[in-house]
Amino acid sequence: MEKIVSENACQKITRRHLMRIADDGSMILKLDKGWGHEITTPNVFLDMKEKGLEVVFNPNAIKTMIDHVNPPKDTQSAIQAQIMREAARKFLNEFCDVGDNGVCHALIPENAWINPGEIGIMGDSHTCTHGAFCALAAGVGTTELESGMVTGLWNCPPQEVIRVNFTGKLPNGVFAKDLILLLIKRLTVKGATNCVLEVRGNIIDNMSMEARMTISNMPIEAGGTSCIMMVDKTTVDYLYPDMKEDQRKDLLNHYQKTWNSDEGCKYSKIIDIDVTGTVPVMTEGYTPDQVVAVSSLAGKKADQVYIGSCTNGRIEDLRVAAKVIKALGGKIHPNIRCVVVPATQQISIKMEEEGLSLIFKKAGCHVSGPTCGACLGMSCGVIAPGEVCVSTTNRNFKGRMGKGGMVHLASPFTAAVTAMKGVITNPDEISIDFKGYSYPRVTANPSNWKCIPFETPDYSKLLKQIIAGEVKDFSGRICHLPDKNVDTDQIIPAKYLTEVEKPVFGEHCLENVKMPPETWDKLHNCEIFIGGENFGCGSSREHAVWAFEGLGIRTIIAPSFSRIFKNNMFACGVLAIELSQKEIDFLLGLGEESLSIDWQSGIIEYDIDQYVSFNLTPGQKELIQLGGSVGYMVKVAAELQKEGKL
Repeated sequence: MEKIVSENACQKITRRHLMRIADDGSMILKLDKGWGHEITTPNVFLDMKEKGLEVVFNPNAIKTMIDHVNPPKDTQSAIQAQIMREAARKFLNEFCDVGDNGVCHALIPENAWINPGEIGIMGDSHTCTHGAFCALAAGVGTTELESGMVTGLWNCPPQEVIRVNFTGKLPNGVFAKDLILLLIKRLTVKGATNCVLEVRGNIIDNMSMEARMTISNMPIEAGGTSCIMMVDKTTVDYLYPDMKEDQRKDLLNHYQKTWNSDEGCKYSKIIDIDVTGTVPVMTEGYTPDQVVAVSSLAGKKADQVYIGSCTNGRIEDLRVAAKVIKALGGKIHPNIRCVVVPATQQISIKMEEEGLSLIFKKAGCHVSGPTCGACLGMSCGVIAPGEVCVSTTNRNFKGRMGKGGMVHLASPFTAAVTAMKGVITNPDEISIDFKGYSYPRVTANPSNWKCIPFETPDYSKLLKQIIAGEVKDFSGRICHLPDKNVDTDQIIPAKYLTEVEKPVFGEHCLENVKMPPETWDKLHNCEIFIGGENFGCGSSREHAVWAFEGLGIRTIIAPSFSRIFKNNMFACGVLAIELSQKEIDFLLGLGEESLSIDWQSGIIEYDIDQYVSFNLTPGQKELIQLGGSVGYMVKVAAELQKEGKL
């Protein structure tokens, strides 16, 4: 009799989508969804055209939108939108254009474009948001997204699963944003690398889907791949409001048995957090794990408050902020600018219907249409050098919302109180009762899109079209920047993300990072870049890799890399080498201007028969050999199709 093995939700989802295990242990998984927005996805379609691969695995599974710059703010962002529009017509995928759109990670669940047990990827690091629906959703780079859209496959590294239990009694005035910040502080910015967080506990059970999505939105700030929560009545009611109650009950039973973790299943680690007695928190400094009690920063200046984003721009968040404003007199402090950004058009409509927009406008707030906007320093609330913004967004990187500015991440409650008081204010001092506060959601806007017939592409034929160019030499002159935690916003500032040409990114690579003039000169005259620990942390935007490619850099060496950045390098056919700091110091101590790299043998030569070795997996070598992930995944798809598995 076959032994029944208990599985956690991540194991259940990956097992049912597993097509193959690669030589390096990574999982080739079948995709259910591929999502795209105008910042990272236009280059998918441009590259597909260049390679002659203008097909998608299933047009019904591809959903795209305009969200980061909505509406376009200049010619370049208008061109990006145009590319997305034309691609939607060509591939017949569902597309949300200006006026019927919103921030992707609010728009996707609002349209029920995610279901329990599904796997979806997007060129956006906060795609982990959709794990709140017991799905495996992850941010990837543009090239990985391209290979996924063409083949319907995702090459996922092996994942550890960390279970996090939020238990106890949630104090009044402490919200989901406070809890995820506390978790990131505990994990650190790289403590969940190549891990999926399974978040549970009585606190989660009692949360709305909006609050759950706030938590599942930010594990990437600890390096995590995704965040999975269990299916319950709240999940099913949110996704299928028009379904009859008995049907929802049957569906709930099915989902819970099929996807929820089994009793007695194994985890790599278990973290228990009793929230009883916790207080409102916010970030200080420039990394999301620098979290302190709001009281420790109370009285410090703030120039702007920003309420919105894929983390906290849902109707629940806006109701909280409006309640604070109304309770504290209805007028924001004259020293504060307050920008309020609903996450989707449907949320904006709901704001109008409930009178929230009027509360904000009468208070002196600027109310915008849905956009990512100032969250990444692109539009609608960018701050000036020296200014401070208390923000409900998800990143506080240096220069994130404007060069030279400081961002403090906080809950909508803390942000709204600060807007009213004119300085950072401990919301514990404010007596507003949120217990039993009703959070009815925006009515889901299920797609009326009709499934269209399609034919699966012939991947063997496509493979013949891919001609991998000659693999370039990865040796060359070196440039060294020892800084730790150099993030993607530092590598290529967000204001350049509307560009689509790699040389343009190269011109601005690392321009906001302080470095000696001689280092800057070397950066623009080298082929090998040597960085510090946790290099490339932050966004999934592949533009960071393109910036180095634009400079002619083909190899990056560091003690450790962010998961997505490293994946993006190999996806582009760029070599990532991890060496210990001791080995890096040794190589730099030789005083050589250049290094000789034999990537096939895994050695860096520094003298005759003298070398430092490094490891590449067979899969990584194949990626280099085939020029990146598109060639590799088309090859895998052709093999699976030949085996009758695709």
